[in-house]
Amino acid sequence: MKPTQRVLWVLLALPALYQLFLLATAIAGRVTYPYDLEWMEGGMLHHALRIQQGHSIYVAPSIDFIPYLYTPLYPALLAVLGKLFGLSYALGRAISVLSLLGIAAVAGVWVAGRRDPIAWCGAVLALGLFAAVYPFVGAWFDLVRCDTLFLAMVTAGIAALPQLAREGKGWVGHGRVAAGAAVLALAFFCKQTGILYVALGGVIVAVVAWRRLIAYVATAGLIGLGGTALMNAATHGWFWTYVSKIHRAHDFNMDRFWSSFGNILWHFPALTIVVALGLAAVIATWLKRRTLPDAAKPFLLWTAAFAVSLVAGAVGWGTEFAVFNAYMPAFLHGAFAAGAALAAIGACAPELLPDRPMLSDAVPLVCALALAITCIHARWSPSELIPTDHDAAAGDKLIARLRTLDGEVWVPSHPWYAELAGKTAHVHRMGIKDVTWRQNRVVDGLDAALKDHAFGAIVMDDRDLFSELPLVEATYHLAMRLPSDERPRLYSGCAPKNIAPQLNCGTYPAPDSIWLPQISPQAKPGAHVVFDFEQPTWSGWTTQGDAWGAGPAAEAQLDQGLVTGTTGLRFATSMHGGDGATGHVASPAFAITGPRITMALGGGTDKSRLRVELWVDDKIVQTASVPEPGGEALKLVTWNVADLVGAQAKLVLVDESTHGHLDVDDVWIWDAS
Repeated sequence: MKPTQRVLWVLLALPALYQLFLLATAIAGRVTYPYDLEWMEGGMLHHALRIQQGHSIYVAPSIDFIPYLYTPLYPALLAVLGKLFGLSYALGRAISVLSLLGIAAVAGVWVAGRRDPIAWCGAVLALGLFAAVYPFVGAWFDLVRCDTLFLAMVTAGIAALPQLAREGKGWVGHGRVAAGAAVLALAFFCKQTGILYVALGGVIVAVVAWRRLIAYVATAGLIGLGGTALMNAATHGWFWTYVSKIHRAHDFNMDRFWSSFGNILWHFPALTIVVALGLAAVIATWLKRRTLPDAAKPFLLWTAAFAVSLVAGAVGWGTEFAVFNAYMPAFLHGAFAAGAALAAIGACAPELLPDRPMLSDAVPLVCALALAITCIHARWSPSELIPTDHDAAAGDKLIARLRTLDGEVWVPSHPWYAELAGKTAHVHRMGIKDVTWRQNRVVDGLDAALKDHAFGAIVMDDRDLFSELPLVEATYHLAMRLPSDERPRLYSGCAPKNIAPQLNCGTYPAPDSIWLPQISPQAKPGAHVVFDFEQPTWSGWTTQGDAWGAGPAAEAQLDQGLVTGTTGLRFATSMHGGDGATGHVASPAFAITGPRITMALGGGTDKSRLRVELWVDDKIVQTASVPEPGGEALKLVTWNVADLVGAQAKLVLVDESTHGHLDVDDVWIWDAS
């Protein structure tokens, strides 16, 4: 090849390097982010924590834990490494990043020792095309998830098997094939679709060295079937229940299955066309000569992998709750097939066009140019997928708030946030969805925990959870919408419309609200309610100013932070016009029938301007203010009114402060002192 041609092939590879630069930039900005990039990451850390603690992850569904419907290799590896480095998002993502580097190494080994610039250009373009689908598949390559480790394992196994099967004599040769079989069989324990690649590996061995097929089948069977039997026995059947029975019970959408082929094959039309041209060239060459050039062999290998991965991707996305991460193997192996096609076409073209050397040289160049243009045209912005300093600060504030809440806190969509706040992680929302959606399984302890208010608070995302958790609305009340500076956003998963319109997910979810136990406003034994502030208006009361609004507030209506210590759904607050508003409300007359009046007060502590007054015979006979240090946690305040029993009284809530507010709930009279 002339030097000018070599330079041209190098130039054609540069757009792929641009895509790899974009991917490296995105990953560098994400890997150390200390909160969820995708909503199931924290749940995977919870899996690893349970393994570290000596618990099985395949157990009966309970409020404590339900596993994801995956095999256990990834969380087990995370648990082992977590003993050395500590469990963290960064560690889980590092496993995925190292897996990406392993995939790149496979491409390097594929062309190692070859001085053919076409092969090298094809390998680089393949990696660039795979990098270019990063936003389309939900920015999934670098997550605390099993997908990239799985992809590295099956890709390495597929790449290594032909060489392993060809080389070595006697037992050494069989041992080499067994090693390849072990990698692919273990991939099943990373993700169930590994079984398809075990079958592909068997086909590869049968074609390359069929006499060693028995070693392959025996090893894969021993690891796959034997490991499954052992795990199922050790978990009393729960392993197979989760990784197979519940998985298969999910709805399968044939429309999504068939549309997947279009989603993959025509996402990058040039990739598919180059693979098709490569197949045509190889078949035509074989028909003409009954032999194939060496360059055709890696192309046929990756085309076979592409075909299997197409089916795997279609099956994956056809399954209920799936997103485009299911397409990752197809895009990788399709990119490898397209990259390998360049060398195959370059080797076949002189045989097919012996009298047209210029045309035979031009065909692979045009194919490479089409892939290079695809890499250029598929540009994307890493900044859209990198968390900001605002997100990290929002996560810090959210965790700080969770630490201040009394009791355990359940964060159904982000259980690791509870661990970060010094609480205990409980079941992930996805687990509940998996075992209850279209099934009759019961989550042990879930209903009881909600009815008994086992959690001091529940933190919900801004997605509808109530089809999965119907008791939440009946047993807890919406106490606070989280401010924007306490909502760490997600950047991966079900991709927004501007990235993958086929998914139609809108926006990524984020923590949205805090729910507190719904406690009855009924008075305790020995007391009766004077005012519970559950009415929506100030009917019967006399109002002045804007501070107290048109009536008592539902707790999530006002931007005043989380108010605790209330009962029912409403309470009186002078925050309706913000801290700067002033005013008062005076109650209708009521009889003092007992020696003691209590009320719950919160807000500011300015005694001279924020107070509750008790009027009898047009005189103030008692005043109360918020106990130090104030704040939105209401505290009990008591008046001794034994000398006023039998009198008619009024309650006046006063806010004369332009820098604070007053919260009031549950005014009760007690029958005894």
